[in-house]
Amino acid sequence: MNFRIIIGRIVRFSGIVMKRWNSTFSAMVFAGCLYVVTIYGFGYVSSIGIENIYLRPGIVAAMGVNPTFDTFQGSILQRMAFRDPSILPLYGSSEMSYIRDFQPARIFTPETGFTPFLVGKGGNQTLIHVLNLAALGEEARGRKLAIFLSPQWFGLGGIPQLTFQGNFSALHAYEMLRDPRLSSELKQEIAKRLLQFPGAYKDFPFLEKMLAELVHPDWSSKMTRIIWAFPTQMEYSALTFQDAYKTIMNVNNLPLNTVSQHAGSSKIPKDSTSAALAIKKTQTSIQGKTSEYLRLDWAKLRTEAIEAGKKSSNNNPFGMDNRFYLEQIAPKLQEQKDSDKNAKLFPSPEYEDLILLMKVMKEKGVKPLFVILPMNGRWSDYTGFPRTERQACYKLLAQMVQAEDFQLSDFTAHENDDYYLRDPWHLAWKGWIDVNEALDQFYRE
Repeated sequence: MNFRIIIGRIVRFSGIVMKRWNSTFSAMVFAGCLYVVTIYGFGYVSSIGIENIYLRPGIVAAMGVNPTFDTFQGSILQRMAFRDPSILPLYGSSEMSYIRDFQPARIFTPETGFTPFLVGKGGNQTLIHVLNLAALGEEARGRKLAIFLSPQWFGLGGIPQLTFQGNFSALHAYEMLRDPRLSSELKQEIAKRLLQFPGAYKDFPFLEKMLAELVHPDWSSKMTRIIWAFPTQMEYSALTFQDAYKTIMNVNNLPLNTVSQHAGSSKIPKDSTSAALAIKKTQTSIQGKTSEYLRLDWAKLRTEAIEAGKKSSNNNPFGMDNRFYLEQIAPKLQEQKDSDKNAKLFPSPEYEDLILLMKVMKEKGVKPLFVILPMNGRWSDYTGFPRTERQACYKLLAQMVQAEDFQLSDFTAHENDDYYLRDPWHLAWKGWIDVNEALDQFYRE
């Protein structure tokens, strides 16, 4: 065969191969770019879409009084709550998710001027709320919120390892790290505390690497961030997408009448406590917006709460709810005599966590009201929980809050009052009325 013909065929074959290779390579490059864009943008876009399209009026307020675990773990609903001036976010623990008696979700409605947005469940102690607030963006600046402090959090070990793991939000930790408005010094302090809970990162290895790099920065820090930038973004994007997905799922489970009520298209139900005891409309100006609201008659509410407490706590000497006492206390009453005589509230890492929380609040520019709750004094005396420990804890918490010039509502003087607590720890009846009145005054100041 002619040499020239052979060379020509080789050139043509090579051209075909190169063309196909270039086409395949281009497709691979395009697919890779699309993948990267998806990883970096899909979670963000889905969150923005949920916030601006899916969450129609009334939904965020309705979710605020129908809290779920996903509300606490996610960021979308919490951010949206801070954008609405008619919502007062409340942070605490199990008293936020135990909605009965005269709890804020039962008292405050759209017609009373504001509604609560409840964030908290059992195990949501101070460090969990450090992350809740550190994850918020600029929408929190200048906004009011209330945070409930429970003395029983302040045990010798602080929040237990398993309790932290069960309530930890990796999404909030990532958003804390990514917030340019938080100082590097504060981020480092938070990261150092978070790394004391290694079990929380078994599903988030790259988050743990980023926290460790922040705590122990060295010459290779920048290189480390570059190397792990993409996998950490993958973890974060997956978490933001999960937040958007779970928000949709929980919103879809809301009763339609609840959404309608909070959207302003229905009136307060006739059996609502606030409807029965609102005395007249009053004008108020909140964040420059003037509106009318039904002013609650706190004297009547308190009378009603006392009557309810009398009927519900008359079978025991501790002022507890009758059913709780019969089911949880009475069967082991003698065994619990002096069972807490060695209990201590000092020292505790929970106090350092409270300092972290107040630092976050300062840098975020929020306006908090700290609510210090009492323990059940009569029950504590029965179990031998030292009164000196309780009183010292109450006093220190108040001093810490006041030292930072934050507002304080301290209810610890009521630990022996009738109709104040339904069990050893949780508010009820008259206790909730006192707290609700303080919240109402705080919101309208």
